[in-house]
Amino acid sequence: MKILKQASRVVRARVGLPRLVYAHYGVTHRCNMRCKMCVVWHQGDKSTELTTSQAALLAENLHQAGVMTVALGGGEPFIRTDLPELVHAFAKRGMEVRVLTNGIGIREGRIREVIEAGLAHVSISLDSLDPVVEREVYNDVEVWQDIVSSMRRFRAWLPPSSVPVINVCVARNNLMELPALVDFAASEGFHCSFVPIALSPSEAQSDGFAAVAPELAIPADMAADVRSVYEDLLRRKRAGHPIANSSQFLKDSRDFLLGQSCSWTCDAGRLYVSVSPEGDISICHGFAPIARFDTPNLAALLRSPEVAGTARRQRQECDGCMRPCWAEVSHATHSIRAAMEAVSTLHGSSSPKGI
Repeated sequence: MKILKQASRVVRARVGLPRLVYAHYGVTHRCNMRCKMCVVWHQGDKSTELTTSQAALLAENLHQAGVMTVALGGGEPFIRTDLPELVHAFAKRGMEVRVLTNGIGIREGRIREVIEAGLAHVSISLDSLDPVVEREVYNDVEVWQDIVSSMRRFRAWLPPSSVPVINVCVARNNLMELPALVDFAASEGFHCSFVPIALSPSEAQSDGFAAVAPELAIPADMAADVRSVYEDLLRRKRAGHPIANSSQFLKDSRDFLLGQSCSWTCDAGRLYVSVSPEGDISICHGFAPIARFDTPNLAALLRSPEVAGTARRQRQECDGCMRPCWAEVSHATHSIRAAMEAVSTLHGSSSPKGI
């Protein structure tokens, strides 16, 4: 039934009747790790985060606005002791809840609590099959076995209908491993999602999320490797290997890493919104808020011509990004192939045959 509702939303969006379908809620910017490509933890402040009851009000308002899927991210969501309550607040209103986690230091009891609260899916960050490479990403902290152990605990407790994902940040240090990571994901009952690395050119130009880490950037002399690896991933996608990304996103990612233009139709503020730990609602974290979690008549406001106009102007100001959480919703809305691939992933195979 939920898949039919999602398909209905996609159809309405395609004929010009947009409704929000997805929200990313960063429940905290605090984190227990200091990854080389990320600086979001600089913003971590427990005192400014929404309380459990305030997050429940956010859940109700997003439900009224039509949101069907929410990702709870961070920072590291499991730092919040009330994470099960946050999951339940959205799940009990019929929304599919995914948690985005680094998988580090999570006791099995905590995993069971969030799943019993209604967690549908999990995305765990893992960038390499080599513990040494993973340690370097985490600034010399040994984490590989801890991450893999968390993957196995989640897989053991999640329902069979779940689509657990390994989030792989594609960088210089792991580019050649991507096909092997797909095989590893398959062996563990996971899908792979490949996210091309986004770095800041300087600390002064940082958006508050991307770090300055030039050693992770893929240099021009690796262009042939980028093409070869992504052709392999596209072949695997067509063959039904567990790759969560759409074929279009893989092609766009390849072009992005090659320094080429890759425009996709952004629907920020139209099909999806971003919510900060403080409860500010923006079309994307890079723009000023358009509302707050407790704004009166929030659902009506988010559908209003005023907000639509603001979102349109903000999108026009944007230089673009390769965030799969945004791009994949848009691809599934504007491309029949991407929509079919998404449905196939939900039903346990990566790519529909014959398209």
